[in-house]
Amino acid sequence: MVGQKKTPRHHKTTAVRQKEIILAARKLIIRKGAEHVTVRGIAGEVGITEAAIYRHFKSKKDILSLLLDIIEQRLVRDITRERRDGNSSLETLDSALRHHLSAIERRQGVSFQVIAEIISLGDRGLSQRTSKVVDRYLASIKELLSDGVKAGTVRKETDLDATATLLFAIVQGIVSIWALQDYAFDPIPRYEPMWQIVRRAIEVPQQS
Repeated sequence: MVGQKKTPRHHKTTAVRQKEIILAARKLIIRKGAEHVTVRGIAGEVGITEAAIYRHFKSKKDILSLLLDIIEQRLVRDITRERRDGNSSLETLDSALRHHLSAIERRQGVSFQVIAEIISLGDRGLSQRTSKVVDRYLASIKELLSDGVKAGTVRKETDLDATATLLFAIVQGIVSIWALQDYAFDPIPRYEPMWQIVRRAIEVPQQS
C-alpha cells in the first residue's frame, strides 16, 4: 500500500546468535549424545539454516570448543561466587557442588554430562581442551581446601589433589547415573552421604 512503511527486520547480533547455537548444541548433546549432534541438527534446533551456522562457526568442533569455554567459566564462577559469600571453605565447596547437581543444571544441560559426552567423541583437540577445563575446576576446589587448611578447618595432612579428584569423581559419577536414568531422581540425597564421608575425613573437629 502506498505510503505504508515496512517494518524493519531486526537481525540478532553475533553474540546473541552464537549463544543460541551453543545452547542448542548443549541441549542436543544431553538429548542425543555428542556423536549424534550435527550442524544440521543444531541449525534445526535454533531455527536457522546450516549456512547461518557457518557464518558464526567454522565447524561442529568450533561450536563444542566454545561450549567447553562456557562450561569452564560457569563451573569456576560458581565456586568463586560461593567463595565470596563469607562462608567457611567447606560450606562454600558443599554449596558449589550441590549447585552442579541442581535443577538449574538439569534445565541447562548438566555440565558434567556434556564434558563426558565430548570426551566420548575421541577428538584429540577437544579432549585436550576438556582436560584443561577439568584441571581448572580441580584447581578451584584445591584453592578452597587450601583456604580451609589456612583457616584451621581442614586438616593440614589432607592430600588436596586426591580430595579434589575424589569430589570431582563423586559428582561426575552421580551425574552419569542421573543421565542413565533420564534424570528421574533427585541427585542430592545420593550426594549428601558421600559428601559427609569426605567432610569427616578432612575436617578439623571443633572443640567443645
